[in-house]
This record gives sequence, structure tokens and C-alpha cells, in this order.
Amino acid sequence: MNEYAKTPLIKALERFISDKRTIMHMPGHKQGKGFDAGFRDKIIMYDLTELPGLDNFHRPEGVIRECTAALAETFGAVKSWFLVNGSTSGIHAAFLSCFRRGDKVLVNRNCHISVINAMILFGIRPVFVMPEYSGEYNLALPPGIHSWELALNENPDAKGAFVTTPDYCGICQPLRELADLLHGRGKILLVDEAHGAHFTFSSRFPETALEQGADLCVQSFHKTLPALTQAAVLHIGSSRINPERVNRAISMLTTTSPSYIIMASMDYARDLGSRNGEAVYGRLIGFLDEMKEKLSLMKKLRIIPDTINNLKRDPTRIVIDTSLSDITGYELYNLLYSEYGIAAEMCDTSHVVFIVTMADTDEDLNIITRALLETDEKINKADEKVSFSLPFCSGKCSIPELDDFLDSSEEILLTDAGGCTSAEVVTPYPPGIPVLCPGETITSEHIYYLVKLIDLGADVHGLADDENGRKKIRII
Repeated sequence: MNEYAKTPLIKALERFISDKRTIMHMPGHKQGKGFDAGFRDKIIMYDLTELPGLDNFHRPEGVIRECTAALAETFGAVKSWFLVNGSTSGIHAAFLSCFRRGDKVLVNRNCHISVINAMILFGIRPVFVMPEYSGEYNLALPPGIHSWELALNENPDAKGAFVTTPDYCGICQPLRELADLLHGRGKILLVDEAHGAHFTFSSRFPETALEQGADLCVQSFHKTLPALTQAAVLHIGSSRINPERVNRAISMLTTTSPSYIIMASMDYARDLGSRNGEAVYGRLIGFLDEMKEKLSLMKKLRIIPDTINNLKRDPTRIVIDTSLSDITGYELYNLLYSEYGIAAEMCDTSHVVFIVTMADTDEDLNIITRALLETDEKINKADEKVSFSLPFCSGKCSIPELDDFLDSSEEILLTDAGGCTSAEVVTPYPPGIPVLCPGETITSEHIYYLVKLIDLGADVHGLADDENGRKKIRII
């Protein structure tokens, strides 16, 4: 008798790991390869609670306090916290502690859904700052400093800015000039640095948010470091942030049963990065440079360069552009998965993203290189370059009150929704960047884009099906 016959999740997990795929997605420990054998063998035994000698997450006075002090020292923070509910909880805590209901905040429009949800929860009014766009690579780029300055000039009552950097493709928003601009006007800079937790461990990476003057940042250890899923941290970078408010907000939003194995994995990752990060990442980036040189010979597929329009990109984030070929990013993802056993992190209409971490081996990267070169030989050039940009609005958005958001129940067909106001966060996953936010006007461009995504096989959250399988959307 199959002992897992009535455990469908366990069966699905067993099937996945038995295929022995090349893992190019988070979490950064890559199915345990990033942990040494001693830690890996004991991790389940570490699943304990607030027992003598193990301290208390909500009132740390012992080992947890020691760990977060070491964390702050490593990252150059004034004060740091473990987060066991992922970066989402840190982003929510940042909004709750640093702003008040009704405050206006500058936010880059291509932010994560957790930022939108934080503003709904806590009644924050966003002023969206629009991304720029690279037509060459079909990628959203961070807003330039002039866009931030214009938004601040038009909204002098804004309390600060909330910026996401790096983005899912590793592109970094320059922060130093923005921090100076905000601080010069008495504002604060908060940063979602979820994808950049590893930057502090090597001089080969772009500068961290704290190094560039951020007042607070949130990082996901589990995305790029050897740490378990939901492992994240929050750092305060200056005296402009009240640590007591942050502490209370984190405690309010965190489970009263915090995971000791998640915290232990963060302690492990911080220590490993501190001791070996410079050497390990130096070797890894050297090998990646060789890999990129080989992949630069592709004729139909393209590897995104480490610098775009003078903007730095995370050198460990491999992004392949399919827009010159006759296949989409979705098709390339599925081909690599089915024919080569490579599980990438994400795909969209014209890109596939691979997350490379210190847990990956030379052989892992050789497998990807061979697969991409062989695929490039098999596919054809496109008749014309594919261009399919995200249809962001003009920056105007009236986030509804929380009760209105929760209570709104009117649904209409997506194809009939032009001119209506969205009551939903409509988000392709990944990357989790909302196409529509509550309070935004639905345009024909939104509808076309979402229908096209669905036709291509994207997983779009925030839409429902009617009895005929047609997509519906909630409206206000």
C-alpha cells in the first residue's frame, strides 16, 4: 500500500523532486544544496518553540537578539529584525509604522502586489511614478530622477517614497540621488529590496539600498540566499525611522508561533555570506561571465546585458529575451522544462528569468548554457521583433477604502470593462506586478494585454470565470 496515497501534496512534491531537475528558481538554497550536511540533517529537529534558552521572537532578550544584532552589523543597519512571514509582512510593517492613514506616498508603479495591499490596508494614498521602457529589450526600467522630482514637486505634501529595487530582472534603481532629494525636503525613503539580499556579501554587486541612503529596507533572504521560504529581514538605516513603531508593527503582523527553522536558516545564511561571500560570489560571477560570453553568440535568443541604459543589473540574474525569435517566453520556459529538465524562476511574453545563487554549481550552469545554445539552433527568427509592453496608467489612482474594497461585489466581463474602475488587484504571477490596481480606470489596452496573457497561458490573479469560462473582473 502506498503510504502517501491520501496525501496529494506530498505525492506532487515527491514527483517533482524525483525528476531531479536543474533548479533555477527560489528558494536560494536550491533544494538543500546551499546548506551543509550538518545543518540539513538537523533542520527538522530545530522546529521548536519559545523554550528555555531559545528566547522569544516578540520580546527578544537572548539568542534572537544576538542574531539580529549580528544581522544589523553585517548589513550596516541601525537595527534589524527577522521576518518569518516573508517580505510581504515587512512591507506591510513599513507602511504601518512609517506612515499614517491618509498620507500620500510616491511609489514606482511597477511595484509588488504586497505594496498595493499595504496601501489598501492602511489607507495610504499612492502617487505612482511611471517606469521608463526599453523598447530594445521589452523591459520596464526604473523611473529617472527627474520623474521622481517632478512627482515630488507636484505633491509637496507626500511623506516620502517607497521604491522597489532590484526588480525581478535584476535591474537596479539608482537611489543615492533620490535619497538626497527626499532627505533635503524632510521626506523618507523606504525600499523593497526583496531580490537584493545578497548584494551586501560581495563588492561585485551593485550598492545596497542602505549604502545609498535608504531609511528602511526589506529583503527576502529566501529568494537568493541559502534560507527557507518566508525568510526575510527588515533593516532601519537612519534615525528618521522610529524603531519602537517598527517593532510594534512587526509584532502586530507576525504570527505568535514564529518558525525557529526559518530563523535558524537566516542565521545560517548571514554567517555563511559574511565568512565566504566574497570568495564564493567572486568565483560564481567569474563563471557567469564565461557563460554570458558563450550565450552572446546566440542568433535568435538574446541574453540581457548586465547594464541597460547605464542602469546596473544583478549579474547573477540571468534573463533571456525571445523577442527576436519565433517563440514566446512561455514557450521557451516550457521547452526547457520538458526537454532539458530545467525549472526556471519565471517567464513572460518575451523573457525567461533564471535565479542563480551560491548553491548552484558549474555543472548546473553548463546544463543551462548547452540547453540555450541548442534551442537557439533549433528555433527560427521572428518575421518581426515582438513588442508587448505592460500598459501602465498615467499615475492617477484612487485606492478605495478597505471596506469598499472588501465589499465590492459587482462583476462584469473583462471584455466589457473598458472605462470602468477596477475594484481588484489584477496580477500575473510571477512577477506579481499588478496590471490593474483598485481605483484605476480599465482601458482597452489593459483588456487587450490581459486577454493576450491568458491566451498565452499566463497565470493571472484577480479575475474570475463565469459559467462559460469567460473572464470577469470586479468593478467599483
